[in-house]
Amino acid sequence: MFVGMPEPISTWAIPLDTGSATPVYVQVAQGLAHRIESGQLRRGSALPAERDLAATLGVSRVTVRQALALLSQQGLLSRRHGSGTFVTPPAQPGDLPSRPLSLLASFSEDVRSRGQTPGAQVLSFERARPTAHETMSLALSPNETVYRLRRLRTADGEPLAIEDSTLPASLVGELDQRAVQDASLYALLQARGLSPVRAIRHLRAVNADLHLAPLLGVSVGAALLATDRVSWLEGGRPIEYARAHYRGDRYDFVMELRGDAR
Repeated sequence: MFVGMPEPISTWAIPLDTGSATPVYVQVAQGLAHRIESGQLRRGSALPAERDLAATLGVSRVTVRQALALLSQQGLLSRRHGSGTFVTPPAQPGDLPSRPLSLLASFSEDVRSRGQTPGAQVLSFERARPTAHETMSLALSPNETVYRLRRLRTADGEPLAIEDSTLPASLVGELDQRAVQDASLYALLQARGLSPVRAIRHLRAVNADLHLAPLLGVSVGAALLATDRVSWLEGGRPIEYARAHYRGDRYDFVMELRGDAR
């Protein structure tokens, strides 16, 4: 249930470093995320209007809008049309427990459950500085490094998806391309004591472009399912930011829906 009342506007003040390599909107998002996770901002409380928050922080409304979009993607904020933006409230008694992440996020286990053999072909692999979006999603500093890999995922040798994954190098340790070739990334993380326990995934429909179409064996403009996902460890540390494009004609997602017990 949303509380509906905003915190005092002074609560939202965040020190910003305009000389930092971290973009201002990422600094705003990180500052708000810290206040939410530390309990300084109550779960369910309403955010001030964008123009008021921008005036308090001394930044543009575009900067505020970018920061709120990042936090919404992480599940820390909820936007309600016609009502505003709220700090996501805590789970209520009687809420359906989250489905185990291994069932939700592991492509290999999902394909095996369908009676097929999963495969993974590495298309690119690098260790580099994180982008602004990766910095925010993985709670990193711009000076840290990440492993960034793109893989073609297959079932019985047929292309099903293109997966892009970003992992914090400081958590994962040494990693090379051979370790992720034709292997389950989550199995590799589990072997290193880095099993994700929670994730937020966003799903949308897109069309195959000139780059994705030939990799997936479909025509340009074919229907694809695109997902963005952030996964967390038990202690709340982000371990993976992933983006994937699935063939709409060969892959689907199944969700269990339940009515409101009230």
